[in-house]
Amino acid sequence: MRYWATKGTSRVEMPQFSERAVFEALVNAVAHRDYSMSGARIRLHMFRDRLELYVPGELANTLKPETMHLRQYNRNELIVSLLARRRVDPDLDLRRRYMMDRRGDGVPIIRSETRRLSGRLPEYALIDGNELQLVMWASREPHGR
Repeated sequence: MRYWATKGTSRVEMPQFSERAVFEALVNAVAHRDYSMSGARIRLHMFRDRLELYVPGELANTLKPETMHLRQYNRNELIVSLLARRRVDPDLDLRRRYMMDRRGDGVPIIRSETRRLSGRLPEYALIDGNELQLVMWASREPHGR
């Protein structure tokens, strides 16, 4: 991942992607993927202008890509409960103690962090009805580079 630096009264670094948002997206992918899809894998692709995450399975229950940030549903309760007990390294700046907080804050965090850095909301889409795609936009490179 790249970092941009600007100079004011001190050096300010801006990452290409929010580590907090990427963490939330990956934890959500592990917790909520459809494990009945044999051979399907979570895939992460990083590009200069975006990050794409693919999660096997259709959305659980009646969730829709456009309203995921408003609702919560656990497809894999056992995995969610294990992640909720797994501590996060305190040296990471993730503003949390456990991998999952079980409050349904993951998608709202991904949305707000991506918008803060890139000025754009991330995009969720269902591909062929059985794979969730998340596109997180990169921060814009400062002018003069």
